[in-house]
Amino acid sequence: MTIEEIKAILEKLNFPRRYISEQTAVCIEAMLDETERKGLLPGHKTLSEGARIHDILNFARNVLGKKVAENTREAYRKTSLTPMMSFGLAVRHQLSPRDPNTYYRLHSVFERIFSERDTREQDRLISQLQSTTKMKAEIAKSKLPKECVLVRIGQEQSFSLSPGDHSSLEKAAVEIFSQAFLHEPQVVYLGDANPKKSYQNRRLMRKLNFPINIARSLPDVILFSEQESHLVIVEAVTTSGPVNPIRLEQLQKLTKGPRELGYKVSYISVFPARAVFRKFLEEIAWGSSVWIENEPNNIVHFEKLND
Repeated sequence: MTIEEIKAILEKLNFPRRYISEQTAVCIEAMLDETERKGLLPGHKTLSEGARIHDILNFARNVLGKKVAENTREAYRKTSLTPMMSFGLAVRHQLSPRDPNTYYRLHSVFERIFSERDTREQDRLISQLQSTTKMKAEIAKSKLPKECVLVRIGQEQSFSLSPGDHSSLEKAAVEIFSQAFLHEPQVVYLGDANPKKSYQNRRLMRKLNFPINIARSLPDVILFSEQESHLVIVEAVTTSGPVNPIRLEQLQKLTKGPRELGYKVSYISVFPARAVFRKFLEEIAWGSSVWIENEPNNIVHFEKLND
């Protein structure tokens, strides 16, 4: 769609007029783009999968030929992306208030308006977003206390964890680590400080021959790539609990079923920063690996040579 067509749809949705601008339309056009590009976030091949403000500015310059200065980032955030989030048209993903990898995606219904070729279906989608009661219900349904940690566990699915640094690190393991090192990763299990709030994909657990009713022994995160037949066991470490020799032995017993089915299993300790990792360096078990959140493109393998 053209810039003017995008602006026309925003008007139909009663989006605040002061924010219906070429800049806002450029943001939407960028987040709709499905062209595979280099230089995006780990695990992201297209801007439609998630775009940082920097990515949007590059799209405006390199694809649309707009003269956009880097110091306009704040204007894009305040007068385009934030109003879109407030109106329920876009979603922000971030690990912390100053997360450099904060990225934005369009709301799924809003995104479908632009890809829908049937005009009657497009009108229906517009009406769905126009409806004040439906919009309020949707926003209320997805709204969480600010301190809660929302983890994206699927294309159209998120899961809320209790507040805290540990949950934020689990979120990084799912949204950043898994996308960088696994092909089409799926979340099998996601632990929470409150065991009753943990996420379990029972279908996958049965497929993997995993014991289900032993939550006390489960690690923080379990990831699975079906294409690679690869199971990844993750322990998130903020103050304690890396994969040390004792814990590795426990996890190997836990994963006996998947290994008997021929799945490759990796054991990972994830840390928020190298300074935290250093505190536990001597505890890390041979035969496990380490990933550090603020150095997301690297992984350290503690390889155990065969006798």
